[in-house]
Amino acid sequence: MTGKKKRTIILAIAAVLLALVVWTVWGNTALELNTYTVGSKELPDAFDGYRIAHVSDLHNAEMGDGNEKLLAVLREADPDIIAITGDLIDSRNTNIEVALAFAEKAMKIAPCYYVTGNHEARVSECAELKAGLEAAGGDRAIRRDHHHPGRGRSQL
Repeated sequence: MTGKKKRTIILAIAAVLLALVVWTVWGNTALELNTYTVGSKELPDAFDGYRIAHVSDLHNAEMGDGNEKLLAVLREADPDIIAITGDLIDSRNTNIEVALAFAEKAMKIAPCYYVTGNHEARVSECAELKAGLEAAGGDRAIRRDHHHPGRGRSQL
């Protein structure tokens, strides 16, 4: 194999690796809003237009200073509830303060419902995180157990 061909192959491999790194970094820090409309005859009429914001897998990432970019998207979405479905923290780089600060601000937008993810399950601070999430909300505390979101007299 000639030197020029080797160099071309090495540059091609380097370009692919660089593209993968850029894609991975972007994928872990990108903020995306998707809107879906779900209909079901099983839902009470009171839930027509009910909006659920779903936040997952932040892994201690901050979207803007103090997660302000993410919080702005949530405010704009104007949800009835926010479902936080785990991995607020990263088990390899645990920062409960970032997770709690986000949750406190999110609770000012809408009631929040939280379930732990695999990253929370891996850390010894999991109980501390759960207690902090529940305490942070006051009368809008994050609910984890046996609470059904409602609208009027109807519940999910």
